[in-house]
Amino acid sequence: MPASRAPAALLLALAAALLPAPAGAAALTSYIASRLPWRSGAAGTGLAFAPWRHRALDVLVVYAQHQSWWAMSTYLQSRAFKGQVDWTPQLVLSLGLVPGSAKGQFAPCATGAFDAYYRQFGQLMAQAGAGRAVVRLGIEPNVGSASHPWGVDSADQIADWVGCFRREAAALKSAAPGLKIEWTMAKRGKLPVNLLALYPGDDAVDLLGVHYYDTGPEKSTQALWDKFYMATANGGPWGLGTWLAAAKAHGKGLAVSEWGVWDQGQGPAAADDPLYVRNMYAFFRANADAIEYESYFDDRPGVHQIFPVGAFPRASTAYQQLWAAGQ
Repeated sequence: MPASRAPAALLLALAAALLPAPAGAAALTSYIASRLPWRSGAAGTGLAFAPWRHRALDVLVVYAQHQSWWAMSTYLQSRAFKGQVDWTPQLVLSLGLVPGSAKGQFAPCATGAFDAYYRQFGQLMAQAGAGRAVVRLGIEPNVGSASHPWGVDSADQIADWVGCFRREAAALKSAAPGLKIEWTMAKRGKLPVNLLALYPGDDAVDLLGVHYYDTGPEKSTQALWDKFYMATANGGPWGLGTWLAAAKAHGKGLAVSEWGVWDQGQGPAAADDPLYVRNMYAFFRANADAIEYESYFDDRPGVHQIFPVGAFPRASTAYQQLWAAGQ
């Protein structure tokens, strides 16, 4: 489907994107070790990513297991999780909204059936020294339940999903008030609705997050980058500029919490896109005052990974040079 070009929606989004971030929008106060104007980090990788890019990591994004309530609890008590808490100034935890054993059970969740689990998770995070972490709760539900047990497959699930998010965000914070809650969407996903219909409310959310991979389509020319930057879908955000505008409209900072090149079967030569990397860097620098953090998803060799250098040498070189120089 081509990008929607409804003039009124685009003009409003463009106006919001050009405004400075509202006072008090920044949720994070952690030290910026990278010395960039924004918090910059990585997901799905380790500390070796920092010396490779010649710049410290401000953020590490980690992922809790989500097969069952037991798996989630065990992860938060694990030596591996506790060991990662102090790797960077800001820990970011991706935590399921419901586990696989409770797949799609948003209605009971919304009435409090699972609150005790999330109070326990908040307590475990505080005990592990992660009481000021960002929690990406129920990430990218708009890709559907085939990808995540908390995925939303139809519009009639949205109200219960929102209610569930609100309950669990409150339960986490009741045990660890210093946590910051991130609401995170795939940039477009599969739901035929304005994605802001899934927004749980400003009182339940501290920062907005988006996954902005180089897909749908690859932004391998400046014309394509520019075309999709302010794109909308079903009246809601799709392009990076419209996601930034949505965050500002709610008085929140934006986290680009996963981004990267992506070989989806087109082959590594086609997926190796240095222009996309350069434009992402330019976006972060130009909008640093409105960016909570960004993290390259450096996982899955041959799919996203740029360190160690492998299938995507041009994108890898562009990233390393830009982030090392910091200009």
